[in-house]
Amino acid sequence: MKRSVRNSILTILCGAIAAGACACSTSQTYPVTVDGEKFRAGLYILEQQAAVSEAVSKLTEEQPDLDTSAENFDYFAQTVEGQKFGDWVNARALENCREYIAVNRLFDQYGLEVTADELKNINANVNQLWTQENSYAQYFYGVDIVGEYYEKYGIGEQSYKELQIEGLKRDKLFEHLYGEGGEKAATEDEIKASLQNDYLALNYFPFELKDADAKPYADRIAAGESYEAVYRDYAQALADKEAAESAAAAAEEAADAEDTDAEDAAAESTENTDNTAATTVEEAEKDSLIQIIKKSSGSPSESFIDQASAMNAGDVKVITVEAEADTRTYVVQRLDILAYPDKTESTVTTIRSELKQDEYNDMLKQTGAGYSLTTDSSINLYKPEKLMEK
Repeated sequence: MKRSVRNSILTILCGAIAAGACACSTSQTYPVTVDGEKFRAGLYILEQQAAVSEAVSKLTEEQPDLDTSAENFDYFAQTVEGQKFGDWVNARALENCREYIAVNRLFDQYGLEVTADELKNINANVNQLWTQENSYAQYFYGVDIVGEYYEKYGIGEQSYKELQIEGLKRDKLFEHLYGEGGEKAATEDEIKASLQNDYLALNYFPFELKDADAKPYADRIAAGESYEAVYRDYAQALADKEAAESAAAAAEEAADAEDTDAEDAAAESTENTDNTAATTVEEAEKDSLIQIIKKSSGSPSESFIDQASAMNAGDVKVITVEAEADTRTYVVQRLDILAYPDKTESTVTTIRSELKQDEYNDMLKQTGAGYSLTTDSSINLYKPEKLMEK
């Protein structure tokens, strides 16, 4: 799991973990030591919270029909990956501690650095959590400041800050190893295969001209006319139709009114409609019409994705999607996704992560597994059940 999930305050404030952590010793404790490096209690609790959040997520994946909102629902009566819920959380929390050390050591090993500006931003963000009122904390936990929530359950500002720094290091280490030019980066062939298999490059627009035929618009594109020109004509036709309908409605209102103010209102309505029509056509003239869609997103609908996926690059067709509420019609042109590198730049960055994230996670896990780990009796103070109390 990427540390970004564990860095988010919303993971704790708004996620499955309903309330705070555990009974804490009044003195500093170090429940875990990894390869000679001690974990203070606050940092261990944060890693334990991340483990609980991950366990809840996995439980939902394994049992999607499980009603976790039911009264008196007991997570600890469940199993995750064949283990008792609590045992899975405890084991994962220790793995998290091992990975924490692995990230820090590998980061230094590769000569990477946290910049002064990055550290400044982390310090400012953490300071804000510990000094400024927060509506999430007020709504969910009845405290004004997020820091109060953490402090109450044994998580200090320094522990929270250290986890944020480790999260940044984790992301920068991934980028160094698996980002563009990295020694373990996805190959160009892997990226191209993912683009072609997992994504669609389309020009399309929903056809909303009632009592009109979408096919002539598709035929014009198929015959070689530019998509932009055809779309602009469609947008103009739609704007004209809407303007005419609005003007007719305004005229009817004016005819029915008993005073001349209604005529002024009708003129104003027509002027506003003309402005809207001009804006619609102006939008249609923009050259950023190509859309990159991930097939698994199911957007704008599963049926749309299935039909568009069956098209070949260069094909143009009218796609009709039947739905319970209505029927949607689209004019669609499928493009060769490899021909538009400027449009797929951000998608390629996502692909690099998706292709190598599991490998990265496994590498961190294996590296951490090579470290010695010991616990002391204070670890018994930090029960995962405490994290789920309501």
